[in-house]
Amino acid sequence: MNLRHLVPVMGVLAITAGSSVFAEDKGPSVSFNGWSDNFLYVDSTNADNNPATAKNEKSLGIGFASTESLKVNAKIVDGVTAKINLFIIPGTNVINVREGYMSWALNSDWTWSAGKYIDHIGWLSPEPTGLYTPNASLIGYLGIYGNDVIGTNIAYASKESPISGSFHLTNGYFDAADAISQGAPTPGRSTHRENADLGYGLDLTYAFPKDLGNIDFDFAYDPHGGDPGLYRVSNGLGGAPAATVGNGELGGDALLLGLNATLKPAEGWLIGAEIMYFTIGDRKDVNKATVNDTGAKRTQGMLLANYALPKGTVSIPVSITGMFQYITAESDVANSPKPKATEFAVAVLTNPLQSANFGLNGELAFTSFDSDAPGVKKVNDVTFSVEALVAF
Repeated sequence: MNLRHLVPVMGVLAITAGSSVFAEDKGPSVSFNGWSDNFLYVDSTNADNNPATAKNEKSLGIGFASTESLKVNAKIVDGVTAKINLFIIPGTNVINVREGYMSWALNSDWTWSAGKYIDHIGWLSPEPTGLYTPNASLIGYLGIYGNDVIGTNIAYASKESPISGSFHLTNGYFDAADAISQGAPTPGRSTHRENADLGYGLDLTYAFPKDLGNIDFDFAYDPHGGDPGLYRVSNGLGGAPAATVGNGELGGDALLLGLNATLKPAEGWLIGAEIMYFTIGDRKDVNKATVNDTGAKRTQGMLLANYALPKGTVSIPVSITGMFQYITAESDVANSPKPKATEFAVAVLTNPLQSANFGLNGELAFTSFDSDAPGVKKVNDVTFSVEALVAF
C-alpha cells in the first residue's frame, strides 16, 4: 500500500524529519531522517525425519543483528521532491539503495513519480518503523511481495474522494535482476524476458468513513518474470522446486492478486488482514515451445490484531500484537508436494522513555514448516527476539 501502517505507540517514527540544510525559499531544501534497528535473537529449531541422520535434528542459536536506514529528502521547487533511502547492514559493508526517485505533484490530486522505489504490494511495512511486530516474519520475507522496482507510476488521491490508487510501469516485479537499472555497468534486467517486457501494477484503496480503516487491492503482472523459487515455502523442507529457467529460455508469466484490509473497530484496537494468490505460468524453451508443468502457485494469508493500552494503565506507552500467518504452495506437476507454513506471533511494543523515537520491543514466534515430499517433512522453530529501535 502507498500509506504504510504505523505502530500506534511509534507512529511518529516513520515520518519524523531532520533539520533543513538549506533555508532559502528559492533554492532546494534538504532534510535527513532514518532509523537504527537492533536485535537479540534466541532461536530453537527442531527438524523431524532427516534421512541423512535418521533422527530429529535440534539446534539452539543466540545472536545479534543490526540494520540501519538513512534517508535524504529534497524539495526542489514547489511540487517537485526527491528521495534517497539507503539500507545499511553494519559489518558486511552492504549498502542497499532501496529508493531513489523523484515525484511531481501535478495538482492537488495527481502525482507522477519515477525512479527506484519500494513497490506497492502487501500490507506489511518494508521498514521496522511501520511494523506491528519487531519481525516482518514469513510473509514479509519470502518472495511474492516483490522487488524494489525501477519504473514510473501515476497516483491519484483526493481529499474529496474515499478512493485512491496508483498505476505502475516497471522493469519487472519478481526477478531480482529487474531491480537493476537498464544499461547499468552490470548486465541489468532478466535475460529470461523479451526485450520489451515490462511489469504492470495497480493499487486501489477505499477508505472507510470516520477513519475506521480501509480496504486495498493489489495487482501485479510480470510477463516472463516468473522465478520458480518464489513459490517455495521453505528451502529446509524436502521436495524440489519447479525446474529453473535455462539459458535462452523465457520465464513463465507471473501474476499476483492481493486483497488486504485495516479496521479500527474500537478505541485502541486495530485489525489487519491480508490474502494473496500468486501464480507462475509454464516457461518456454529456446524454440519458444511451452514446457508443460513447469509453473507453480502459492496462496498466503495473515490476520493481525493490535491493542494499545489506554493512557494511565501503565506508566509508559504499550501496545500488544497477536498475529497469525499461513502459506501453502505447489508446482503444476501432477501429485506434486504441497508444502505449507504457519506462524503464530505475540509482540509487546513499548516506549520506555515516553518518546515515540525510541522503542524497546519483544516478540515470541512459533513457526511450523510441513511437507508431504520425501526428505525433511517437518521443521518447528521457536524464536524470541528483543528489539531496540531508534528513529531520528
